Amino acid sequence: MGRTSLDSLVTFVSVARAGSISAAAADLGSTQSTVSDQISSLERSLGYRLFERSSRGVVLTTRGRQLMARVGAQIDAAVSAVEATRGEPAARETILLGGPAEFVSEVVLPHVTRVAPDLTLRVEFGEAEPLLETLTTGGLDVMISAIQPRVAGVEFRPFFDEQFVLLMTPDRAEDFATRPEMVPLLAYAEELPIIRRYWRTVFRRRPTDLTVAAVVPDLRVLGALAAQGRGMTVLPHYLAEPYLRSGRLVDPVQPPEPPLNTLYVARRRARPGRAPRTDRLAELVDEAARVFSDRVD
Repeated sequence: MGRTSLDSLVTFVSVARAGSISAAAADLGSTQSTVSDQISSLERSLGYRLFERSSRGVVLTTRGRQLMARVGAQIDAAVSAVEATRGEPAARETILLGGPAEFVSEVVLPHVTRVAPDLTLRVEFGEAEPLLETLTTGGLDVMISAIQPRVAGVEFRPFFDEQFVLLMTPDRAEDFATRPEMVPLLAYAEELPIIRRYWRTVFRRRPTDLTVAAVVPDLRVLGALAAQGRGMTVLPHYLAEPYLRSGRLVDPVQPPEPPLNTLYVARRRARPGRAPRTDRLAELVDEAARVFSDRVD
């Protein structure tokens, strides 16, 4: 195996994050041919392929993903350290995080504030599309999105699968077993996006024969109303789990393949090491999801 240079690893990290040679070249202030040559040289040095090439860009191979997991954060730290020797002071800016209120509040913030109390955070809650616009214009540094944020200049990766659960009190579950239409709905929005998705996936039909008792744009409130016996609702597992564990709410269906929704962590593309605090927050979001999943499994 040949000697591996820091420059080639920086280029590798940039390409992995950008998803294309041309975008990485723009981020690095280099040419496509130079970036491509560096990746080819690194692959020869390592003795295995890092990317699969296609007309749409590049995708990490299995070994490429393993390498990225091992060196991504270290390369960011190394580049940041090199920049510091040039007299550039360490940034102390506030880090701006956006995402759905429930997931950020229940999964991300408890972990991030516990393990990284030195980070100065400002948090904005909201739906994916307006937050994505805020991200692209510089109003956010890191965003958690329920949709794939395919926007120029934004890098993203999937990091958490929400599993949806149908919930109601045990007595409501008895009614549901015989006449589901007797149990009113507690919905997040008038269009019933979560409930419609659950019904189509699990029951292969639309929830057209049900009565809506309340519409509240906060999943945590819907869980509390369901626990009071006001009706049934559909929640992601990270909110459903405490109710199920205590027995206050039950899942009368327990489908073998519950509906899933993938969450993505997104940020504006940057050269490795140029935004170390943003890099750190993105990694902490990943870590928060892993810690939560390990706790509830």
